Amino acid sequence: MVAVLLPFRDAANTLDAAIASIVEQSFREWRLLLIDNASSAASRAIADQWALRESRITVMGEPLVGIAHALNTGLQHADASLIARMDADDIAHPDRLAMQVAFLDAHPEIGVLGTRTRFETTVVRSSGMRWFVEWQNALLTPHEHYVKRFVDAPLAHPTAMFRRELFEQHGGYSTDPLPEDHELWLRWMHAGVRFAKLPDELLTWNDHADRLSRTHPNYSTEAFFRTKARWMARWLARTLNGRPVIIAGTSALCQSRVRMLEEQGIRVAAFTDVRRREVPGFAFIPHDRLPPAGEAFIVSFISQRGTGDRIAAFLASRGLVEGVDFILAA
Repeated sequence: MVAVLLPFRDAANTLDAAIASIVEQSFREWRLLLIDNASSAASRAIADQWALRESRITVMGEPLVGIAHALNTGLQHADASLIARMDADDIAHPDRLAMQVAFLDAHPEIGVLGTRTRFETTVVRSSGMRWFVEWQNALLTPHEHYVKRFVDAPLAHPTAMFRRELFEQHGGYSTDPLPEDHELWLRWMHAGVRFAKLPDELLTWNDHADRLSRTHPNYSTEAFFRTKARWMARWLARTLNGRPVIIAGTSALCQSRVRMLEEQGIRVAAFTDVRRREVPGFAFIPHDRLPPAGEAFIVSFISQRGTGDRIAAFLASRGLVEGVDFILAA
């Protein structure tokens, strides 16, 4: 009923515990696909030993290095109606699969379901990652996932369970140099897929200095924003209905993000900020003189931690609706 995709590459120190956390699930109708992504012999030996002991475990290889390649190989071999993700660094709570299956059975309108995560780290300076996990854990409903999708990935990839038909209808993971999970979420949401998250912490997310999200260029700030700009532009093109786009934030970083958006065909009319700062070639609108709801669309590129919530609260106090009149994108 559930195919669990667990790609691994040189994960000998953590793979055994990750596999054990799936084998020990209270829900028993699973098949675990271990995808060896050109890994070390030590990691492959751990996977092969588990497959000898447990008939529901299959080991396969993907020689092209990259988690997206490995996941697509797993998807091609996953014949269950539900697909679950798992990483070789993490630990699943024993009731994770059972609770996700029960929720999806009861809510056919939801296509992708995550869970809250418990954050553990061996990195000394990890306040940014801890803040990100807290932000992500606060998003539960389909609406929250949808309106926050351009801030960052609203759902932790290794917690995801989704319906196999989504892969068949909307495609699998992009192998371009970009964050494969966030791109998939944005593409599927653009197609109307609804996302939700269980309020329980059903996965321990083990952060460490060598984790891909910390080391690989596919997860750089630049890669994230280029991915967001592409899908934001497509969404704005069908949403604006002639309304001008106003950018909140006038810093050099905000201006560079505007250029990414314009490269995707979106014309920006003006900038706004709490302090007047003219941007050559664009009009400036003071933040307390922004047009009323329905007359413009505001995209906030201001990235200071916690500022997005204050911007959303200010715009809402003026009658603007998030996802209708404005969006946070940083």
